[in-house]
Amino acid sequence: CPSLPVTAIRWMHLKHPFRQMQEALLRGDGCLEWLETTGSSRADLGRWAVRRGSRFALVKRLAQSVVYALVIIWRLASVRALLRREAAALKRRRFDLVLKTCCFGPDHPAGNQDFYFGDLQQRLSRRGLRVLLLCGDVRGGDLAAFARAHVSTGEPARLPELCLVHPLVPLRVLAQQLRACFRLRRIAARAADPLVKRISLLASQDCLAPDTAWASLFFSVGEQAIRTWRPRAFVTPYEGQAWELCARWGAKTADTACLTVGYQHTAVFRESLALLAPAGEGKRVRTVPDVVLGLGERTLDLMRAGHARHRTRLLRFGSFRFQPRAALGPAPASRRTVLVTPEGIASEIRILFTFALACARRLPSHTFVLRCHPEVPMAAALRLVDAGLARKPNIVLSDGPIEEDFARASGLLYRGSSTG
Repeated sequence: CPSLPVTAIRWMHLKHPFRQMQEALLRGDGCLEWLETTGSSRADLGRWAVRRGSRFALVKRLAQSVVYALVIIWRLASVRALLRREAAALKRRRFDLVLKTCCFGPDHPAGNQDFYFGDLQQRLSRRGLRVLLLCGDVRGGDLAAFARAHVSTGEPARLPELCLVHPLVPLRVLAQQLRACFRLRRIAARAADPLVKRISLLASQDCLAPDTAWASLFFSVGEQAIRTWRPRAFVTPYEGQAWELCARWGAKTADTACLTVGYQHTAVFRESLALLAPAGEGKRVRTVPDVVLGLGERTLDLMRAGHARHRTRLLRFGSFRFQPRAALGPAPASRRTVLVTPEGIASEIRILFTFALACARRLPSHTFVLRCHPEVPMAAALRLVDAGLARKPNIVLSDGPIEEDFARASGLLYRGSSTG
């Protein structure tokens, strides 16, 4: 079922770590609705789960998809009205490159450096290239405040990505979701393999989910960006996210000559098949980038074989976060300070913060500095763990410069974060 809503399903792409849905499928646990957004344990799921494939679950998903489409229509219309002058001014300009980034609320990072691309936009401008940065808020907060903060008709040029999506696009996406849903249910009915049957039933409902509809909108972001500015290249982060594939698909639909570029900016694990061996066959594959910018030779070596059949060009690019080694040796153990840095994943935050709390109770002479990924505010992270965590005297909740946390720590507790 090679359709946009299926591509937009989050768990359809294998990343590190595995999603709970993928683990359940591999274990053969049946068709449970995993509450990934809250990081619920299996005990919690016994109270909240519904059997996927049931008529009740399907009707519930259908109702959610209709309501969500109406909400998104309103949000799109609002942001277009709010920034109509700025968007019109930018659409009259020409840009050689369009960078798609993710932001964390209305505040700009220190030094006006983008979280993913750093000062790349300014560096390219100094080389005579006209660059536009498309911004999206992964926290989903105040849309008006975010839109005002991330629009600039000067240099560097910025525009909220939602300005490119027509308010009626969610209705088209909803129609695509419904077609994919019923096609997947027919596939499930005919499937002899029990795993194929389970996956098809799960996908038939999750292609109607709000997250899927949201990721599908990035097809229009990529398509309209290329049709509006005809850039030479369209650049996104490269993590194997569903929205990235949809955006590249849209860009190639608008102009096959435009280079799609993925910036592999974080750690690569053997489970990250969305990066190591991207799916798709034949010359018409539009979701795999034409060029991959890698952190270094080791990550490129990991990705080389899986990208060879797509004829993807791999280039060593590096990271603006790189700093020469400042320390002459290991941090002195006498500091007894441990920095804890989970990724922006609810289940991982719960695991690492809960473990840090257990250590803090047993090691009162040690200090544990807890730091969240920018995608997850500390207040949201604390709701995932024991209420007593913030009251422990040897636990510090950090939101200052990460360099200060590095300077005071003697150890680091992490799982997959590139902070490591």
